Amino acid sequence: MTSRALIIQLARLGDLVQSLPVITSLAARYPHRSLDLLCPAPLANLARLFPRVGQVLEWNGPRWHAWAKSFVGEFQHSWLREVEQYLTELTSDPYEMAYVLNQHPRAFLAGALLASEVQGPHLRGPLDEELSPWASYLRRVAQVRGSNRIHLSDAFCGLCGVTPLPVPPFLMPPSNDPPGDLAEVGISAGQWIAVVVGAGDADRSIPVAVWIEWISLLLAHGSPCSVVLVGASRDQTVAHAVQEGLSPLMAGRLWDAVGRTTLPQLATLLKRCHWAVGADTGPLHLATAVGTRAMGLYFSRARVHETGPYGQGHWVWQADRAVPETWPIQASVKMIRDPATVSQQEPVAGWSLWQSHYDEWGAVFRPVGEGDSQEDQRAAIWRQLSEQRMLLQGVQ
Repeated sequence: MTSRALIIQLARLGDLVQSLPVITSLAARYPHRSLDLLCPAPLANLARLFPRVGQVLEWNGPRWHAWAKSFVGEFQHSWLREVEQYLTELTSDPYEMAYVLNQHPRAFLAGALLASEVQGPHLRGPLDEELSPWASYLRRVAQVRGSNRIHLSDAFCGLCGVTPLPVPPFLMPPSNDPPGDLAEVGISAGQWIAVVVGAGDADRSIPVAVWIEWISLLLAHGSPCSVVLVGASRDQTVAHAVQEGLSPLMAGRLWDAVGRTTLPQLATLLKRCHWAVGADTGPLHLATAVGTRAMGLYFSRARVHETGPYGQGHWVWQADRAVPETWPIQASVKMIRDPATVSQQEPVAGWSLWQSHYDEWGAVFRPVGEGDSQEDQRAAIWRQLSEQRMLLQGVQ
């Protein structure tokens, strides 16, 4: 009889997309085990495109939030009946294994209620405060950063007891055209650049003035080039402000897709582009998952080594400070217009440039120009944490 396992990822779009490596690694490690995925309901249609995923269960976050707010110190019978009914609707039979990817109480609870055994941040159930070796490592990274070079996607693999596959996984978007005028994206000659105008957190949003200058410089070049603005519905005000600041002469080479697509349609749109440029945000990670080259502008709490665009041949400009005083506008536009000049790239004050590579330990970013001052300790960390994990499992 085929065993059943459930991956639990209840965070936002970027985290869901960065879970693709662990999903494919688990499927390769356990080919006879069916693998389902529990994710927030708004992301379910995209999750159904993930390779090797069977059923996608939809987590109703607002409903659970309402239940949590109504809790006043004791469980009400009506509350318990609603929870029981909700869980029954998710799955009639418990899973043999749940892989929890979030260090959040709602994810721990879901794993404990939906599966007989749980792997993830905690060693012995949701009430146990002792963290697993990989969860402890991730907490230390979040607190001190330091010399970490292990990407979040690969840390998800370690958390679940698998290693990254020899090649990064990709997502195949639907072949249908995006809606309306967006069907024209990627058709005409020249480079198509997706610009991600917003971010999930306000402190990671690139200022409107920066985008106006960046797009103006990109489109001022004589060779054919078109820009597609992408983002969620909440970013429409930003997209409008960007367009208002551009010359009317550029309107014929600018498409506004912000808030106009479903996530599967957005994946198709990004697949048609040659580049995606933006902050550390969900659509940028979705672009890499469909095979589009990405360039990230990382600042605030975003760090290239943990959440840089996953895979081979992507770029990140990393700010030296949380709030940049200047931006690498000319340098980054030049990289897109003439990629052959990257090796001759002049340093930009306040920023460092990194390129992604891929090997047996997953994705790693290395600096352009001067050598990396930090020793690559990924192999040693993987061995150490794997040994700790095996030891703890033996003790149990």
